[in-house]
Amino acid sequence: MPHFLPPALLFLGNALLYISLFIRMPEISSAMGIGKAALGLAIFGASIGTLAALPIAGRVTNRLSPRVTAAIALAAMCPLMPIMSVVSYRWFFICFVIFGFVRTLLDVAANMVAMESERLAGVKVLSRSHGFWSVGLLLGSLFGGFMASRGVLPVIHLTIISALIVVLAVVELKLLPSLAPLPAAEGEKRRIFVLPGRAVLLVCAIVFGLAIAEGTIYDWGIFYIRSVIGADPGTAGLLFACFTAAMGLMRMFGDQLRGRFSSVRLLQASVLSVFGGIIFLVTVPGIITGAIALTVIGAGIALNMPLAVAAVAQLPGRSAADNLAAMSLALLISTIGIPPLMGTVAEAFGLTVTFLLLLPMLVVSFLLAPRAYRGF
Repeated sequence: MPHFLPPALLFLGNALLYISLFIRMPEISSAMGIGKAALGLAIFGASIGTLAALPIAGRVTNRLSPRVTAAIALAAMCPLMPIMSVVSYRWFFICFVIFGFVRTLLDVAANMVAMESERLAGVKVLSRSHGFWSVGLLLGSLFGGFMASRGVLPVIHLTIISALIVVLAVVELKLLPSLAPLPAAEGEKRRIFVLPGRAVLLVCAIVFGLAIAEGTIYDWGIFYIRSVIGADPGTAGLLFACFTAAMGLMRMFGDQLRGRFSSVRLLQASVLSVFGGIIFLVTVPGIITGAIALTVIGAGIALNMPLAVAAVAQLPGRSAADNLAAMSLALLISTIGIPPLMGTVAEAFGLTVTFLLLLPMLVVSFLLAPRAYRGF
């Protein structure tokens, strides 16, 4: 069995759950009778869950082992998905808090498993493992678009997906290797919050713009496709699949690119790709042009997380689990926390303005990329 496959399936299951919920968000929010600002506030609850999980993410992962933590967290997310499609707004918000908490544990554990698999294999496999996140997004967006076009209720759709992922979590517990947790650095005192150090903050600052762009596509991309471009639910799923397919394909070649080009050049090329794709998306809205733009954006975002994870996991001074948890404090908030707040902008000024606001953040990432020589 390929070394990258067991951790890759963790990313695939995580992505399937994530995108299946968000691909049906227009129907869910419409059934609750809420606007984009209220929806964004509810999604922001995931950031509260992330902050609550960060104090214990590294310790739980080290105590239970990445293998057990990842499998339990993946299974624990499953009941939330169908429940979120039928509850009232208050419980919808609470479910997002729980979602953010559990997903943070899963992210830290899954990246630990992927890094250890890369170490054991002696070759770079992290990007390919992350590539299965994009494969999960692709499969979930296609299936979600199909279910929406057939008029299948979100609760039925999400129940089917959740049942499949529970089975996957059980299989993963058998497939994943029993990894010994990496010890903390000698003399390191355990902190309540695993705060990012200067090196971790540098990495996060460099990839910040790409992380926010990725989160904004996840949260509001399907709304833009359906309301601005005017695609029907089935076509919207296909257009979103262009984004996820490009991301997945690029990540499958990402390990070779990491070995051939410097991180600086890869990051700058990524930023330029996303910048150009957003300009094309908002200035020439249409089905074909939207597909092209989303493909370019997906390819640009693809290597953001693999590069960041590979960098911080190898930083000295703390365990890899703690470094990854510290990175989550910055990157998960930028991916999960800031984009939901864009809902207020979308409701007041429109989705086009929401996407244009990403451009200055991408410029910052581009300018900071040369500093990556020390961080990476």
